[in-house]
Amino acid sequence: MQDTLKKIKEVALKDLENLRTLAELELARVKSLGRSSELSQFLRTLKDRTQEQRKEFGQTANRVRAELEEEFEKTKNRLEEVGYATLEKFDVTAPGLRARRGHVHPLTQVQEDINAIFVSMGFRVLEGPEVETEWTNFDALNTPADHPARGMQDTFWLKDKKSNSKDKNWLMRTHTSPMQVRFMQAHQPPFRMIVPGRVYRNEATDATHEFQFHQIEGLMVSRKGEHAPSMANLKGVMEHFYQRFFRDPEIKVRFNASYFPFVEPGVEVYIQGSSGKLAGKWLEVAGAGMVHQNVFEQVGYVRGEMQGFAFGMALERMAMLKHKIDDIRLFNGGDLRFLQQF
Repeated sequence: MQDTLKKIKEVALKDLENLRTLAELELARVKSLGRSSELSQFLRTLKDRTQEQRKEFGQTANRVRAELEEEFEKTKNRLEEVGYATLEKFDVTAPGLRARRGHVHPLTQVQEDINAIFVSMGFRVLEGPEVETEWTNFDALNTPADHPARGMQDTFWLKDKKSNSKDKNWLMRTHTSPMQVRFMQAHQPPFRMIVPGRVYRNEATDATHEFQFHQIEGLMVSRKGEHAPSMANLKGVMEHFYQRFFRDPEIKVRFNASYFPFVEPGVEVYIQGSSGKLAGKWLEVAGAGMVHQNVFEQVGYVRGEMQGFAFGMALERMAMLKHKIDDIRLFNGGDLRFLQQF
């Protein structure tokens, strides 16, 4: 028993010799004097000894504990003195070093600006799944099976995704418009909303195209009547948005007739401003139109009772125009020299 206590003390003192920090000291103290330490376990076995053994070994064990506690306290004082001596070498009056801080990605900055503008006009900001069904991405949006947008050259189709329905094909959404369908299936007008998010197109990458990019979908719907959304409302919303986004009250908006399956009539939105890339020429920035009655019928509304408009724009396009960027690939390139400019 005496040998056991002697060995416990020797091991504990040996551990103290190599300590360099207070954290290491605390770990060593717990190891040598804590509840699970060998010394504590030894003391717990004394209850099974004779009275004479409890007296003899108990006194020795308590003396060992007292000696170790004293050594730990001396070591603590020594380490604290070393720490204070080190601190005295620092010039606390010297100017500090500025810590490098990260910042928000330019696309996120632009997205937050867009969200704030539409929220101020009463729009809700929603998100939807990036993996969609063929029905929500195409069928419900009046895009027939023979439409070229369904081809492998435009769409990433997914294989072997389990579904309860045998006729349900899955894909990476090609636009954020499926959220129109999902929202209208669960809600009754009136409402206005935007849906920002990633979309995927199976196309080659170049300075103006990416297979993955971001789109902002907008939708405003109410029952037909005196205050139902109209093309005039759509133009007013577009004009107000672009004037605030580009901080140019002189921006003008023009509609050119176009075709999109889920709107009728459909238009391309062009803007002209007073400065930068927008000065002196018309640039296409979005697609829009009045929601097709076939879409309303697909989501369960009574045909002819609802009226509304929808619009869609590419986030990268907005960022490139605002910051005069000529290559879309820079956003995902990871070049800090580019990203730190914003």
